[in-house]
Amino acid sequence: MHVIEEAATVAAVVLVVIAGRAVFLHFWPCRPCRWCRPGGLLGGSLPAQMAGVKPEHRRKRRCWRCKGTKLTRRWGAFHVHKVKLSLLQAWDERGPDK
Repeated sequence: MHVIEEAATVAAVVLVVIAGRAVFLHFWPCRPCRWCRPGGLLGGSLPAQMAGVKPEHRRKRRCWRCKGTKLTRRWGAFHVHKVKLSLLQAWDERGPDK
């Protein structure tokens, strides 16, 4: 009996953590791009370090990861967005209450 209660408690905690992560991703789906921000992951990327170099020596292409927006989606944000869209569609198909 005690093992079942512990399993139910662990399952409830896991569900609360997953729901909390989904809410976080719904409101803050993007984060700064770590490939093009200065001082990023382990000291930043080479193009970000070259920001102090003369303009003729700078890289002319956009960042391959963020396409120049300086933002990338967090892991799981795409799926949270798709779930939100499917819930909205299901609500619309449900029709008015009778």
